[in-house]
Amino acid sequence: MRFLEAADPIALAALEHVLERDAQDVRKLLEWLPAAQTRRDRRAIIARARDLLAEIEFAIQRIAEVE
Repeated sequence: MRFLEAADPIALAALEHVLERDAQDVRKLLEWLPAAQTRRDRRAIIARARDLLAEIEFAIQRIAEVE
């Protein structure tokens, strides 16, 4: 339960949306990983998942700053 409003409620909502969306995308990529046919495809999936995880980490840090 939050007693005080976030410093920037619009930024907080946007960051929470990014967090949710990126988590869903990482989940989907990891589901696709076993079905990837080539090493190149697997590496591309892993690279994209890493990029999304970096975005998630940034969003979490910013949420902590905004709250």
